[in-house]
Amino acid sequence: MSEFSTLVQTYYQNPINNRKIADCTISRHEGNSVCGDDLMVYLKIEDNKIVDRSYEGMPSMITQAAASFFSELVIGRSLDEVLQMNETTMKENDFIVSPRRRRASVTAILATRNAIHDYLKDGREDDFDDLLVDE
Repeated sequence: MSEFSTLVQTYYQNPINNRKIADCTISRHEGNSVCGDDLMVYLKIEDNKIVDRSYEGMPSMITQAAASFFSELVIGRSLDEVLQMNETTMKENDFIVSPRRRRASVTAILATRNAIHDYLKDGREDDFDDLLVDE
């Protein structure tokens, strides 16, 4: 089994933060029509930082693993830092997927970034093109 497969399997079988935050600051739903993913993220924001992040929904294996993995990357980070995260963030942290699963690997980032845009009321809304890096 490859290292990637082990990483995905570990986060899929033992998801982190797969729950609803009852007193969240903001939440956001995103879907991925290509594979039918359905993901809701919940953020607790204090002093311009994410102090808690969770998710729930009906995601694919890759999306659930990525959502769990991404939780470890964003808690404690500033909103500005998270708004800069994209597919490269996942790759730099060894979460690498096949070309046809790239959207699944960033759905949780997309939902998180758009929740931040909603929170900031900045009038922005990201889409997959904003997160996927040209290869």
